[in-house]
Amino acid sequence: MLKKQCIVFRNTTLVALSTLYLAGCGSNSTPYQQDNDFAAGLPEQAESIEQPVVKDIDLYVGRPLEPWRMYIRNFEQEQFLSGTFTQLQDETITARTLDKDVQEDALQLTFQNHWNTGLYISDGVVDLSEHLMQGTLELDIRVDAIQKGTADILVDCSVNCRKAFQMRDWALEHEGQGWQHLSIPLACLLDDKADVTAIRRPFELRTGGNGQLAIANVRFTVEGQPNMACPEKLSTTPDTLHEYWAVDWWLPRHESKVAQAEKGTAELLMIGDSITHGWEDKGKAVWEEHFADVDTLNLGFGGDRTENVLWRLQHGTLGNTQPKLAVIMIGTNNTGHRLDTPEDIRDGVGAILDELKAQVPDTKVLLLAIFPRSETPDDALRQNNEATNQLLQTLAEQRGIMFDNFNSAFLQEDGILTREIMPDLLHPEHDGYEIWASKLTPYIGEYVRGK
Repeated sequence: MLKKQCIVFRNTTLVALSTLYLAGCGSNSTPYQQDNDFAAGLPEQAESIEQPVVKDIDLYVGRPLEPWRMYIRNFEQEQFLSGTFTQLQDETITARTLDKDVQEDALQLTFQNHWNTGLYISDGVVDLSEHLMQGTLELDIRVDAIQKGTADILVDCSVNCRKAFQMRDWALEHEGQGWQHLSIPLACLLDDKADVTAIRRPFELRTGGNGQLAIANVRFTVEGQPNMACPEKLSTTPDTLHEYWAVDWWLPRHESKVAQAEKGTAELLMIGDSITHGWEDKGKAVWEEHFADVDTLNLGFGGDRTENVLWRLQHGTLGNTQPKLAVIMIGTNNTGHRLDTPEDIRDGVGAILDELKAQVPDTKVLLLAIFPRSETPDDALRQNNEATNQLLQTLAEQRGIMFDNFNSAFLQEDGILTREIMPDLLHPEHDGYEIWASKLTPYIGEYVRGK
């Protein structure tokens, strides 16, 4: 009989027998816990069920442990690490082994002249479901140079649980201070509602700009002792934009806009990120053609997320203005930079609306859906924005403000976003701003021009 054929070893535990039984007896076999006949045939030594021991998981300790491999990459290309030195063809990122505790047990990463570089571990599958509650991601890291760069740490399992643990501020504090040990709670990196049973890219160090870091001893623990805290809800925590590529211009632009707002003449507010900022650049000719007569305060800042808009509103960016209309579109960088959940983005927008209501209560507010990004409808970032837009529409209804979603005007019938409309599949070009202008015209006509 099939059940008897499964009993091969006599001097073993019930756990070992159950593993053999489930693996070797076929999918139609009844699990042993429910099979009294099978249980009766087990040796007496296996009267109690032995629970499997959940262990720490080593990924890179002296070298990538089988089956894991390490890769360096940028947005256009990647290369797996082989030997003591690996470099992308365009030289934007280089990895070389170095000595920490023993020979060649660490890896030094040098990155330059690219906004999106990094290193990741892949080619295996790991189940972190038993580690998620109290587990940590552990690594040793040395920050050699980060003033002109950035670094984030991720555990990339899927769109539903991919969080970026932003390291730039910490790295600036520890630059040049030698090796540091990090113990990051997995709760900071993984959503407890997501499927973490088959993660294929369990560690990623995402870098950008120019800098140099070294890492060693990357592992997951079952019960670690964290020395890093999960950040507060970033989307609703007011903050400046202190990315390495923004530190030179962001505060000066804010101060310039505060000075303009102090005049108190603006009839129209445009609030947002680089897409709104672009009315002063790629969309400038379109704006002048359609809205040159409208006194406008453009509060679009490249790279801004909801918390950055909130900080600006709380630090004088409205000045003495009492605008007739405020148009808001914000949130795509919450998605693109760290894949905030739709709920978190919605809450960030809600905090912005609260601030506007408190400061300019008589201003009409038009909340726009976040524009489409990425080429295809099934792209993870596009989908995150679309889910956010549904929540934003409900938010607008609850707040009694106007909402408009004209994203279909940017897309083909099959949902494809073309480079003629947005060359980088994110920022509009001339034709994209023409579409936006046509959609704004009725609102500006009614609420600003009074026509």
